[in-house]
Amino acid sequence: MKTQTRVVVIGGGIAGCSTLYHLTQEGWTDVVLIERNELTSGTTWHSAAQVTNFGMTQTMVGLKSHSIKLYKELAADPDYPINYHHGDGGIRLANSETTMDGYRHFASQAKVMGVDFEIIDAAECARRHPLITTDRLIGGLWDPLDGDIDPAQLCQALARRARKAGAEVYRNTPVTGLSQLKDDSWIVHTEQGDIACEIVVNACGYRVNEVGAMMGVHHPVASMEHQYFLTEPIQGIIDFGKRVPLLRCPIDDFYSRQEKQGLLVGFYEQDCRTWGLDGIDPNFVNALCPSDTDRVLPVLENVFKRMPALAEVGIHTIVNGPITYSIDGAPLVGPIPGKRNAFCIIGLRAGIGEGGGHGWLLAQQIVHGEAEYDTWVTDPRRFTGHANVELTALKAIEDYQNEFRFHLPHEHRPAGRPMKTTPLTPILAAEGAEFGVVNGWERMAYIKPRPDFHETHSFRFNETFDVVAEEVRAVQTGVGLTEVSGFNRFEITGLGAQDWLDSMFCGRVTRKVGKVGLGYLLNHHGNIKGEATLANIDEGIIWYGSAAASEYHDMDWLTAHLPKDGAVRIRSLTNDYTILVLAGPKSREVLSAAARGDWSATAFPWLSVRRAFVGIAPAVVMSVSFSGELAYEIHVPNAQLYAAYLALRKAGEAHGLRLFGSYAVESMRLEKGYRHWKADLVTEFDPFETGLARFVRMDKPAFIGKAALERRVAAGPRRAFVSMVLDATHATAHGGDAILSEGRVVGSVTSVAWGHRVGRNIAMGFVEPALATEGTRLFVEVIGEPISAVVVPECLYDPENARVRA
Repeated sequence: MKTQTRVVVIGGGIAGCSTLYHLTQEGWTDVVLIERNELTSGTTWHSAAQVTNFGMTQTMVGLKSHSIKLYKELAADPDYPINYHHGDGGIRLANSETTMDGYRHFASQAKVMGVDFEIIDAAECARRHPLITTDRLIGGLWDPLDGDIDPAQLCQALARRARKAGAEVYRNTPVTGLSQLKDDSWIVHTEQGDIACEIVVNACGYRVNEVGAMMGVHHPVASMEHQYFLTEPIQGIIDFGKRVPLLRCPIDDFYSRQEKQGLLVGFYEQDCRTWGLDGIDPNFVNALCPSDTDRVLPVLENVFKRMPALAEVGIHTIVNGPITYSIDGAPLVGPIPGKRNAFCIIGLRAGIGEGGGHGWLLAQQIVHGEAEYDTWVTDPRRFTGHANVELTALKAIEDYQNEFRFHLPHEHRPAGRPMKTTPLTPILAAEGAEFGVVNGWERMAYIKPRPDFHETHSFRFNETFDVVAEEVRAVQTGVGLTEVSGFNRFEITGLGAQDWLDSMFCGRVTRKVGKVGLGYLLNHHGNIKGEATLANIDEGIIWYGSAAASEYHDMDWLTAHLPKDGAVRIRSLTNDYTILVLAGPKSREVLSAAARGDWSATAFPWLSVRRAFVGIAPAVVMSVSFSGELAYEIHVPNAQLYAAYLALRKAGEAHGLRLFGSYAVESMRLEKGYRHWKADLVTEFDPFETGLARFVRMDKPAFIGKAALERRVAAGPRRAFVSMVLDATHATAHGGDAILSEGRVVGSVTSVAWGHRVGRNIAMGFVEPALATEGTRLFVEVIGEPISAVVVPECLYDPENARVRA
């Protein structure tokens, strides 16, 4: 066994084998995989091994497309062919128009990635699958490339190719410990000896947290018992003459695929069970959980109604094995938060179907720092300290129970809520607030007009349309107040802090005390990494503020680039403060009544910051606006938040102060053309392509990504960011929807909202540069229907910013 290598991948299932293979494809061949037993001896060996192209984000569609392409290539290898049933086709069933709307949206999104899905009615579903009835069925989504693969053969084929490229695989080699050295390299301790490496990858399936504990971290991954049956031969399949399509049914909580001349039928019962939370037997190898058919009987009754042939056929095998779920159901693939040179590829509940793509994207991140797609949807840093075992288990159960039921727009499911709250959460709830969730934080979405008000989640406009319109009107004409919980906030200090920040940001960094500026961080490829406000509160004290979800992401990036001499220090205040936003033309009057000092436009102009007291509560006040109205961000310690809230409410009584929520903020920021991190600001595009040229200073001596950005500028833009207005009043588009010109896909949507102040249906997105000119006519797919659109100025409301400066 080697004693030194570049990368050690721990785990010999699909995650580890795919990562190892793709590292060699990226040019790193001095790499090793370590497996405690035999390859595929964890979850992989008993996988149902379905390979679909369906995904709920463009990144997921792209990585699945990569998996399919790779698996086809492996299956065709004359030296080591593997069993892959490609192109049997698959149907996702639906019994509601809302579900069909979702399928239309996902089909549009897939179209952007070069994938063609088909929306079919109930009769066509039954025509394509000979065993199903149309009972309670209105239609479905057809994936022509759906299929299944032999999981053991797949992993062996990947490992074989990796070995041929120079990688090594050590089986029956349990890892006993991990040690990180001062230079951030690792020692991997095993029963066969130690291996020193630059980088370590946790690909340990359901044993993920055994290895995580060795490096002092906990991953939000839990395992669920999952059962499927293998049937005896079915005459309807024999008579069909070709392989039957795969089925996934959110109506009856099951899936099926052909297995020889029968079916493999899997169940997602409501009475489900977690597994291994209190530890896993070290001898649980190539093993299964005891069968528990009683648990799935309620599901089975409905399955018989959907496929009556199953009621007449025998079951010859029952498989009940653990599968892993992350806290939101999507995999965790990327850097491990708070660690250097450590990555993970875990929580792959659909590991076989996606694993080829996940290993591909992870290998790119390890070798190049970023993948060719923005990978935030799978980034392990999208969860922070709230993601404990208990919450992960609750969310895993909830996801299992809703396996084929996608989240609708603005839908935040109830399990594990509330997790992160502020002192105002119950106060706002008593005021009628409805909440969404941002990085675990309860955040006010809107104020219910009456106690029995209920939002019907939909891809179309719903009951909240008029509620949001009224909140926007209140902000536009008077004054509104909202709470922004969880906003990421770092305090940066040290004599060299300003110079260091100047090297991190691609634009001008404000140095004057009492001033606030907005800036952008780039990665080493010259693309957008992050967005942050910098507030110079006092001499030598700078507050760095960014999106709530970016807490771990931004801390990792900043600390990785800190000066080695310790001259600059970063302290997180994210969980210590909460923002109250006061917005509207009367906001100055309210602030002046609640806080001592001169708050006039002369004494406290736009983009100013100062310490103050709001009532008796200490606060940091910034004159910044995400709404396009005169506004103030009031940052208050959580211990005094309620006191500040009461002072503002009291001061606002004379001015008709109203509460407003995040739905209204989203409407107003689209009217201003303001970007949102990980919607409009992604790692696939540079700041010029994203329409942020005014925030770039190419004449600066140096900043991270400058050389790469210069090369990108010389090569010309790949895409251009635009705002559009759509000729539709029934619905907005949704993120990922296709933008068309003359029937051809030319871009995709990133953000959408109805602009209540301008009365327009707004969408933002990336298009081919030649189509970015104002006045260009395009089409945007809205719930599958091409809707006429026109490119407009990015700021539709008060483009001179007169209102925020008032």
